[in-house]
Amino acid sequence: MHKFTLLVCLLSTFQLTAQGNGGNRYFEAGFLFGVTNYSGDMVEKRIELSETHVGYGAYGRYHLGPVFSVKAHVYSGSISGDDANSSSHPQRSLRFSTNIVELGLVGEINFGRRKRFSSTGIHNFSVTPYIFAGIGATFASAEAEYYGPADQLNENLKVPLPEEGLSDKFILMPVGAGIRADISEAFALGVEGGVRPVFSDDLDGVRYNGNPESGDWYYFAGVTASFIITNKKKH
Repeated sequence: MHKFTLLVCLLSTFQLTAQGNGGNRYFEAGFLFGVTNYSGDMVEKRIELSETHVGYGAYGRYHLGPVFSVKAHVYSGSISGDDANSSSHPQRSLRFSTNIVELGLVGEINFGRRKRFSSTGIHNFSVTPYIFAGIGATFASAEAEYYGPADQLNENLKVPLPEEGLSDKFILMPVGAGIRADISEAFALGVEGGVRPVFSDDLDGVRYNGNPESGDWYYFAGVTASFIITNKKKH
């Protein structure tokens, strides 16, 4: 709850700052198409390339001015993991895959952004890097699967599968960075990537059979395309 309160305070600050920014406030809607990946009990490295999957989603972004923006999004995709990718416990022989749906609200800080229009009303092409952080929720329904020898099941597993009492809803904090190019007064392209710590070890369907002291993560990265809905022309 304290993270949500902090985000509200940040957004309030953005709004107060934006009041002095003139006609630079506008709304856009867009799409993301890219990839997802997972980090947790069933991988050796932070990112296992063989477990990369397609991710996609939609978002709405409101620009409070040249510096601050707020974006609400819904992203979806799938994540997976396999003990075969880990040298620390390959004999455990667990794997999982699950679809995920993420809802999020983030604040963005843009760096070195030009004014959208020149003094003569001509649109300024600009390339702007930005960082973002916020809060969200992810919905998943992972169940780990044992695929090792049947006579070694009791040796490899601490508790039977599927594990009971695991959550399928997770609070997360999207954090990342991107860069966008304002191609025209009505269209923008960009790339964006970020990490999603979920503050839980349940995302991959393994808690007691894994390391309950270490939380799971996943990642979203992709290309974005935005369409400016309001304030296409200079006022």
